[in-house]
Amino acid sequence: MALKKRILRTVVEELIVHKDEAGLLRFVIHWKGGAHSQFEMARPRSGREQKTALEAIEIIRQLAPRYGDDAIAVVLNKHGCRTGKGKRWNAQRVATARSTYSIPGHSRSVCDPAILTLGRAAKHCGVSQGTIMRLVSSGVLTKHQIVPWAPWEIRRAALDSPEVQRVLTRLRETGKSGLQGVHSKNQQTLF
Repeated sequence: MALKKRILRTVVEELIVHKDEAGLLRFVIHWKGGAHSQFEMARPRSGREQKTALEAIEIIRQLAPRYGDDAIAVVLNKHGCRTGKGKRWNAQRVATARSTYSIPGHSRSVCDPAILTLGRAAKHCGVSQGTIMRLVSSGVLTKHQIVPWAPWEIRRAALDSPEVQRVLTRLRETGKSGLQGVHSKNQQTLF
């Protein structure tokens, strides 16, 4: 480091920096021998200006107990959140934010057998995801989301309830769900 400073002092006479109202830095280098160089650059942002938004930290805090860093990154990106440096979220950036803000969590989602995602609920019942969504929209089945765009959480016990099983049995036998407001009177059967 000391050698670099000596070399610079040997070739640079003076360095002048001006900052304008927009935060642009203008440099003028006076070289020994009389030559001048000029260049501009945006003022580097301080660490305080690069903090992750509180909204993103709160989403991470809410999702971290159950979901992995990759799933959290998807939710943050769907919310339009950016990192403190203005970048899109990925698993590594979520892990870094969790570490910075001391948020315990997991690199991969934690599987809870009592709570299923939309896809796992459909597999559990042997139906399509669309059928599960229709059960939710009709009010027969309840779902929970920690924040908008987070994975659906559906209780296995709710899927195994008599009311849901009755609808699924009817769907398998007739090809029609029998849900109010979900089909027309002349709905085609599936089989």
